[in-house]
Amino acid sequence: MDTMLLFTRFWLLLAAIGGATLPVALGNEPSRKRAVVQVVCGTMLAVFLAPALEGRFLPDSPAEIHAGVSFLVGCFGLRVTMIAQRLVDSRGESLANRVIDRIAGGDKP
Repeated sequence: MDTMLLFTRFWLLLAAIGGATLPVALGNEPSRKRAVVQVVCGTMLAVFLAPALEGRFLPDSPAEIHAGVSFLVGCFGLRVTMIAQRLVDSRGESLANRVIDRIAGGDKP
């Protein structure tokens, strides 16, 4: 395997871990277990989501840009996920009904 490719992947993993660690380091997390889970989940989010974002929006950018995206996804990805989850919890049924009506051509009074 190409050593440059291995270095690039390691660089992206390091950026993802750093991004996921930053909110935990700056926050006042009372539980060490919860902090570890937050870092692991943020890293996984960055490892799996950042390449998809980079492939779609930044396909020809250098490794440094990809590392920056991985860092930002690791840092803010869990917060964005929590906001999206709250949105789905509070307005999910009405949004789903709108999507179904749009696709299926809902009943018009």
